[in-house]
Amino acid sequence: MVASMTDGALGRVLLTLRGVQWILGTKGDPYALLLRATGDDRAETGRRVRARGSLYWSSAEAWVTADHAVVRAALADRRLTPRPPGTAAPGGGSHGGPDGEPAPWDVPALREALPLAELPAALDREEYERLRLRAGPVLGERALRPWHAAALRAYRNRASAVGERFDLVDDVIRPATVEAARTLIGVPGHRAARFAELSAQTAGVLDATLCPPRLDTARRYRAALPELHALLAETIADAAAPGASGTSGANGGTVRTGHGRARRLADLPAPGDPAATADALTVSALLALVGVEAATTLIADATALLLDHPDQWRALRRDPGLAPAVVAETLRYAPPVRLHRLYARQDLDVAGTPVAAGEEVVLLVGAAHRDPRRHRDPDRFDIHRTDRDRGPLPDDGHLGGLVGAASRLAADAALRALAADLPELVRTGAVLRRLRSPITGGVLRFPVARQGNVRR
Repeated sequence: MVASMTDGALGRVLLTLRGVQWILGTKGDPYALLLRATGDDRAETGRRVRARGSLYWSSAEAWVTADHAVVRAALADRRLTPRPPGTAAPGGGSHGGPDGEPAPWDVPALREALPLAELPAALDREEYERLRLRAGPVLGERALRPWHAAALRAYRNRASAVGERFDLVDDVIRPATVEAARTLIGVPGHRAARFAELSAQTAGVLDATLCPPRLDTARRYRAALPELHALLAETIADAAAPGASGTSGANGGTVRTGHGRARRLADLPAPGDPAATADALTVSALLALVGVEAATTLIADATALLLDHPDQWRALRRDPGLAPAVVAETLRYAPPVRLHRLYARQDLDVAGTPVAAGEEVVLLVGAAHRDPRRHRDPDRFDIHRTDRDRGPLPDDGHLGGLVGAASRLAADAALRALAADLPELVRTGAVLRRLRSPITGGVLRFPVARQGNVRR
């Protein structure tokens, strides 16, 4: 099986796939250029994609659209699903030779070479819909309001502890987001340090489903994902156990075990139901692996945009009640999940174009939000915008429907904390993003200082 290939074989496959993506971008195909990280101008990418029509066939072997109306329709179309077609080679054979070594003439797809089975990012539409219904009483926006207060404390604790100059992502946003996610999922305090370590080791994993990572990164994912999965499974098992409010520690004291939403997820609809436990694990994995990355990127982008628009930063500082508007405008202007990949279950027509069963349709949701037919002056960031969508694009049938509310509320809490505790924040350098991260555009570095300590 390909999944069991040696490190050497995996390295060769990843390098080959990276080379293929690079070559595909040489002819100026905007989606192919996005895959190989040539330029990160979201507005320009959207314009170039829309210039090719409402739906165009990319050299990267996918249909691509940045048209808002087409994206909306496709997200609601039940004939399109996030789960890719079977990974068997044509004719039903498996890729590779003995011991999973790929034959010289046969390069497996990325999802076959690096399966990332613990990342539930490509389930069927119906699975996401079912999970969203099941988790709604626990992860809906109203249900999460009490957690918002805990998240706010996490961000304020970090914001109040920094020095004169620091990195906003490394020192405040990411560690506070990880801590907020830990409390949301119910990971107990004695596992907090390991949860944070595994979160750091799996950062960027969603992008690795589309762009082949380096071999050392792939190794890290293959080691960390099963361990994080096991940690979450232990948390849920502890939460679901009778009398799970605490267990005896090594010295006879009480150690808090899994609790909160981990227990509530495991109890839906009935305690001890194996299906409920499996669903709780899936949702927890999405929160830990996708939710943390989405919230971190959303907060970083919102803050960078505010600092680039001082009048809007001042407005938030004067009125923290503007935080939801900042989050909503950032989701429009720079969403933390930039694209969705869907696959045709049958032959169908999309935007007047025949799409064959099994073909991939890439929805550039970030670019679609900048469609001038949908918004006036779409490339302008404005938290006071009046023509912004009152609701997000349909998300019931993909992972955004499960982590979206938590990410939005985490961003709301973070912005309130930054406005209260770091009101004189200024950038001291460029915001650096992870290379080859077309899905998330994950932020790596965000150097800042308190304004009074910036050398003029």
